[in-house]
Amino acid sequence: MLQQILDESYEIWADELTPRAYAQYNLAQLRTPWGRHNLCRYALLDADGHVLTSAKRYGLHVRLDGREMAAVGIGAVYTPRAQRRGGHAAAIVNALVNDAAAAGAELAVLFSEIGTGYYERLGFVAVPRHELLLSVAEKPGAPMTLVRCGEERDIPAVAAIADAMSRPHRFAVGQNEDYIRYSLSRKRLLSGLLTPGALTVEFFIVEEGAGAVAFAILTVTPDDVILEMCGDRDPGGARLGALLQVLRARTPAEKAQGITCFLAPGWLPPQIEIESSGAVREVMMVKPLKEGVLTAPLRHSDVLYWHGDLF
Repeated sequence: MLQQILDESYEIWADELTPRAYAQYNLAQLRTPWGRHNLCRYALLDADGHVLTSAKRYGLHVRLDGREMAAVGIGAVYTPRAQRRGGHAAAIVNALVNDAAAAGAELAVLFSEIGTGYYERLGFVAVPRHELLLSVAEKPGAPMTLVRCGEERDIPAVAAIADAMSRPHRFAVGQNEDYIRYSLSRKRLLSGLLTPGALTVEFFIVEEGAGAVAFAILTVTPDDVILEMCGDRDPGGARLGALLQVLRARTPAEKAQGITCFLAPGWLPPQIEIESSGAVREVMMVKPLKEGVLTAPLRHSDVLYWHGDLF
């Protein structure tokens, strides 16, 4: 059954992986510490056991209007070509939502690559977000800032920084230690299974005293640099800006690449400029599963989630 799902969806989500690597990538995510408890794949079958549609279910936590709550994430909804236009995708989404609501989840979350209309008919609403293209201010040399590769011992500090940054906003995806480890592992798995040089995962921190005070997680391809997640204990973000300047100073002779990212609304480190802002390619959509949840629409300034949260 799983092999049928992977064979059918390979052309859409393989990300230049070979068929074997694509299967390895999907199975490995299920075997991470976070994935074992919070990631499952479901399929809707006909009477003969054939797959009608499938989806992934993520066990998430979010903060909404000052409360932390359980949420269900729904991703990789896929219906084989021969089974389309039979209402199967809607059936599996509704089944996952209803099951999660019965188990105590208060919100359903998904990312749509097909616009908003289909999922709006299932009761979901779009969450506004702007995707940014950043440039880093350049100067001779690099700032006097201690930047080093992030390590396992830094994860608690990174989670604490990420949590503190999320608190001023009405809605944020929860960032605990295991979830951050999973996000890093997922990107590193993809990097390791792709051809060498196709994708590089970089995790850096700014260290003061004995611990991390700012961090950045980036994925780099020959064409793009994506800031998957970042944070700074400095409310102004100056240490993150210095970190990015240090990274830029590694290759001063090369033309600087723009950095694609989401940032916390209203937050911009002084060493960074926004070159452009546009609509997101994958739209987050949410559906309240309990009375009194999300009673007022979310605005762009209310929302914080990162590229690394996309599923």
